[in-house]
Amino acid sequence: MKNKDYLKSIIRYIEDNEELADYLSGECDFDIEDDEELADDLNFLTENTESNYKLEPFACDGEGGIYALLDGEMVGMIDSEGQAGIIAKNIRDFFSIIIHCGCLEDFGKFDWLEDPDEFSEHFIEIEDDFLEDFSEEFQLENDMQKIYQMFREAVLTQPQLKITATSSDYEDYQQIFEM
Repeated sequence: MKNKDYLKSIIRYIEDNEELADYLSGECDFDIEDDEELADDLNFLTENTESNYKLEPFACDGEGGIYALLDGEMVGMIDSEGQAGIIAKNIRDFFSIIIHCGCLEDFGKFDWLEDPDEFSEHFIEIEDDFLEDFSEEFQLENDMQKIYQMFREAVLTQPQLKITATSSDYEDYQQIFEM
């Protein structure tokens, strides 16, 4: 199944599962919006900028940021505070990471990806049936060490996601994760 088809299946599953949607919104700062709203959010965030990746938004956070496919494969985040970064190599990795890590920006803000011990203190073990069902349905990863590795590898991907100002009235986006 292609990445975009896989994503559509996951979005439908989330929309049909209120407990999962509530968990993702409340614990992970991940919300599904309609395509038009997401396009508007992306246009607002990237006004007078250019990106080194093609950006296709598929969800938003609760603070005006978006999650986007990068060139149809990797997953990036662009926040409303002028930061951006790659957070997963693909959709499967993204959902494996987010259900176990919650608010991903915290991992950049507090350097929780710097070492495995720090990461393990903030790793969320799945205990709810609806999360177990979601994980099984989409064959998500649940092993903490593997998720730590996939998250770090994505953050360290080169070239990084760059959002560059095209006007002197704007500033370039900074990296969410400085490693």
